[in-house]
Amino acid sequence: MADALKLPQFNRQENDWFLRELYPHEPMLRAWLSTRFPTITDYEDHIQEAYIRTVKRHRSKHLANPKPFLFAIARNLCIDFLRRGKLVRFEPLGDLDSHGVWDQKKGVPDSIIAREEYEILATAIQSLPKKCRRIFTLRKIYGMPLRQIASELNISVKTVEAQISIGIKRCRVAFLKLQDEVNQ
Repeated sequence: MADALKLPQFNRQENDWFLRELYPHEPMLRAWLSTRFPTITDYEDHIQEAYIRTVKRHRSKHLANPKPFLFAIARNLCIDFLRRGKLVRFEPLGDLDSHGVWDQKKGVPDSIIAREEYEILATAIQSLPKKCRRIFTLRKIYGMPLRQIASELNISVKTVEAQISIGIKRCRVAFLKLQDEVNQ
């Protein structure tokens, strides 16, 4: 399993250090994060980012005991993720019926409101610049991991994060504006 793990941005010595000092702690880190942050369903991006930050820190200042540093970074990333999630929460969308856009149990008024909100969100997403819209859609609609988006579009993870942040802010503003227009 460790042989399949590749860290192309790090040199061979850093890869060896990673495989020796960090990678063995992944199962424990995953279990620890799942008990501390049960509302987060996918820890992959947080763990990968914690790995990268820990290796970079080790590169600049030797870490004698990297495990606590790794766990602290992962914890902070999860906390930041939850803080951002409180501002605007988008769930990956798939089948419209499974997300309550049309639900016979809700009744006609609630279903109409849900449908209007969905249409407002779709309009807000369509108003994004092309690159931002593509990245935003891959992440927020299809739930694709940040690293996969970056790899497929041949851009950095930081660019993906920035575009998603821009998309969330613009969608929020557009959503609120369109919602106000509908409610008037």
